[in-house]
Amino acid sequence: MRKKFQYLIVTALLVLGFSTSAFAGLYIGVQGGTGFASDATGSDADGNANFTYDAGYDGSIILGYDLGEEHPGIGKGRLELEFNTASNDLDGAEFLEGEVGADGSAERTSIMVNTIGEYTTQSGMIIYALLGLGWAEINLDNVSVLGTPFVNDSNNQLAYQAGLGFGWNLSEHFVFDVGYRYYATTDPEFTKQDGTNLDYEYKSHRVLAGFRLHF
Repeated sequence: MRKKFQYLIVTALLVLGFSTSAFAGLYIGVQGGTGFASDATGSDADGNANFTYDAGYDGSIILGYDLGEEHPGIGKGRLELEFNTASNDLDGAEFLEGEVGADGSAERTSIMVNTIGEYTTQSGMIIYALLGLGWAEINLDNVSVLGTPFVNDSNNQLAYQAGLGFGWNLSEHFVFDVGYRYYATTDPEFTKQDGTNLDYEYKSHRVLAGFRLHF
């Protein structure tokens, strides 16, 4: 997963190099923080199970365009492309028989198109709301239950998010912001180690901080 994120960073920097001269409102940014994956319910032929996760890392790189004051008909805000990766270690699982030990992780790689509306207070603080839609690859990586392999598979799904945040201009070109995102996907389906299907759900609460460089 970390290698995928490094690849996304290189890709974004290459895109930036070809784009800065053409778009005066272009910006690039980096965000990092913690993702809190919600308890997930999985169902298969044997019934339902509940999976719990530890807090994990969540990071993004963003390429965006600041509308500034040049598009009054649209309003003040930004459009951006977000490349994201996240991972949460499995904490435990609960079946009909009760809670059991479990290992492995739920990992995410996604690309999102975000629209952001902004309002700047008299003190200069930026308040923003975000809506995003995109694609995600969800991977249940080497998940085992009581030491027995359970599932090791990935699935692609539609992803969406909504959030709120605050920003501060550190200089003419640098902005620092913090924010919250609620992130979810349509329900993925995985193939278990025994060949049967596992219907799953994926939701996460993202708490991020980062910097944007505006050109």
